[in-house]
Amino acid sequence: MITWNYSARTCWLLVTFSLLFLTLFISEARSQEIPANYLEFDFPQMHIGIAEYEEGPTGTTVFYFPEGVIAAADIRGGSPGTVNAPAVSLGYEEDFINAVVFSGGSWHGLSAATGAADAIKEKRLSQGEHNFIAGVLGGIIYDVGNRRFSRVTPDHELGAKAFRDAVPNRFPLGARGAGRFAMQGIYYYWGGGADHFASWPHSGQGAAFRQVGPTKIAVFTVVNSLGTIVDRDGRVVRCHRNDTLVGCPQISELITGKLGSLNESIKKTGGPTSNTTLTLVVTNQKLPYVQLQRLAMQVHTSMGRAIQPFATDFDGDVLYTVTTDEVENPDLLPHDLAFIASELAWDAVLNSLPTLPDRPKETNGSLETEALQKYAGTYEFPGGSSLAISADAGKLTARYTGMENIYFDEERTYRLIPAGTEQFIIQSAASDVIRFDLREGEVTGLTLNPGPWRIRSERIK
Repeated sequence: MITWNYSARTCWLLVTFSLLFLTLFISEARSQEIPANYLEFDFPQMHIGIAEYEEGPTGTTVFYFPEGVIAAADIRGGSPGTVNAPAVSLGYEEDFINAVVFSGGSWHGLSAATGAADAIKEKRLSQGEHNFIAGVLGGIIYDVGNRRFSRVTPDHELGAKAFRDAVPNRFPLGARGAGRFAMQGIYYYWGGGADHFASWPHSGQGAAFRQVGPTKIAVFTVVNSLGTIVDRDGRVVRCHRNDTLVGCPQISELITGKLGSLNESIKKTGGPTSNTTLTLVVTNQKLPYVQLQRLAMQVHTSMGRAIQPFATDFDGDVLYTVTTDEVENPDLLPHDLAFIASELAWDAVLNSLPTLPDRPKETNGSLETEALQKYAGTYEFPGGSSLAISADAGKLTARYTGMENIYFDEERTYRLIPAGTEQFIIQSAASDVIRFDLREGEVTGLTLNPGPWRIRSERIK
């Protein structure tokens, strides 16, 4: 009898812990729909860290050089946002730059650079460097506007956190860091209505690395361009927000079509513009400032192949070049180094495109209205916009109210197509996904587009 009681208790504990583990596993799987993707390389003189605000979503990427670097800049486009760029445009051949910070958030995101600078100051102060001044370069992309509802932007604290989390030899690719909510290619697909924006694809941050003899060359980029990303065969790489199976055209076809519809182009309204590509070229080869500056210009010019069009008045493109100034390599002339870096820049642009989540499949059969009723209600996004969900005649529908965005048109009723457990596909050109979020069996909110670009809302009680 005693043995039986002990075994029963043991079984009960095993079942309890198994259920707990299963719950945690499912929760973890739901929170990481897209596996992390990294470029790993050998450049220990540089540490890279990212930090993100899920409420945005938005983020920051910090490149930290503990021993300092010599830097130059090439700035193009109509509305750049930078920190300390003039300091590296004056020909100084001194290694006084300690970090480069890229952020989302438009001009507000520039505070992430000062946050990283203050965190560096604190670190160096703890090491006894009481008069240390951190040299930090900054650049931002515009990742607000109608692509998301929140006005949360990177700030001082996020920049400091990205610096503190920095590690060598590892760079997160895709929708991470400053590229968390980057998009590209709207120039050819501009038009009215949410369905038109289905052709506006997400991008992110990319990187590429190569070593030639003792010379190391790395290129990092955050692509948030007006122009579209093009591969080396002249084909547009991605032309739909949620679908990689759509056959994209040659860039020549898009150009021809655009030439015939210039009256439908985007109208500039003043203030910060909504596109930018940020790039950092890093090498360890010794270069005089004049060659470092020429490296910046040559690589930046070459990026017009990978992004078409490039450096428009709607872009605030910024490219920094830095050298740790460690090795001599007479076998690699400066223009050859720039040639290699230019090809790496193209690779980095291509690597910036994130993996899209697998699209859920429509569920066969219809659901009873009673079963759908638990989803009915009003769901509020950050910033006050809302989505009213109704259940009637075995169908779930949605109507949007609030700020202009790329997902919904106001005064339009959207059918929601069942697609697995708690998931529905919005019947629209983009086929965005809604997943209802449950807590203890009760629907508490919904997530628009689960995955790297998830936007969460709360159910209004």
